[in-house]
Amino acid sequence: MIKSMTGYGRGENPGKYHWVVEIRSVNHRFLEVFVRLPKPWLFLEDKIKSHIKGKIVRGRVDVFVNLSAENLPVDIKIDKILVNNYYKKMMELKDKIGFEGPISLSLLSLMPNVFNLEEDLPTEQELWESFLPALTDAVDNLIDMRKKEGENLRKDLNARLGFIESKTVIIKERAKVVPEEYKKKLLHNLQKLFSDISLDHDRIETEVVLFAEKANITEEIVRLTSHLSQMKGLLDSDESIGKKMDFIAQEMFREVNTIASKASDYCIAKEVIEIKSELEKIREQIQNIE
Repeated sequence: MIKSMTGYGRGENPGKYHWVVEIRSVNHRFLEVFVRLPKPWLFLEDKIKSHIKGKIVRGRVDVFVNLSAENLPVDIKIDKILVNNYYKKMMELKDKIGFEGPISLSLLSLMPNVFNLEEDLPTEQELWESFLPALTDAVDNLIDMRKKEGENLRKDLNARLGFIESKTVIIKERAKVVPEEYKKKLLHNLQKLFSDISLDHDRIETEVVLFAEKANITEEIVRLTSHLSQMKGLLDSDESIGKKMDFIAQEMFREVNTIASKASDYCIAKEVIEIKSELEKIREQIQNIE
């Protein structure tokens, strides 16, 4: 099954750490993975890239990761030593200025850095294990979308290859009668020009044979047919086929151009134009295939 390089996937793990992962992929000649993570979790980047590279072959892949802050374990720490120092200094100040009355707890709680919020950070392994389900779901959903898009591409390409195949059959049949038509045309023109002169039919036959050899496109048709067969075979492959198909399409262009230049026939040239038009569309579609 062929896969498109365009797709979107989302995964979520609402457990102890509420991860949300979104992945978007677009066309690219090679595989490039860009990960956007909250700063404290940047150490996960290499693992994320490795996981994705094991599943996807081509495309630009953007990964967006979010961790809900309200779900992070948070502890409030009290700096008892600092509180004690504040208290002592306030007592010294109280004695110095003759202030009467107690030093309240509410007053001490207003002093800087008395309370500190500390996140109970997990180990890297624990964090990765909590994150992996969300990443796996996102990647799986992305691949599912790429497969659906790929199936649409497969149908379109199969139809276009069938069209080229039918045009190739027409060219093959037309090529059989081109030498004979050339002979008739040559005789007609010569008789018109030299109506009072006896024609050398052996010389004309030789000329027709030379033309037929020059215009022979049998090898090109055989190669073009072979390329069509390869293309169709790739459409049913489970491998990454985008680069292979692009190369074969280039070879097909080369064959049809040679056919047009060798055949020297209007009808064949017309069919070649139709084939080249379809090949252009095929190459555009191939750029979307992994």
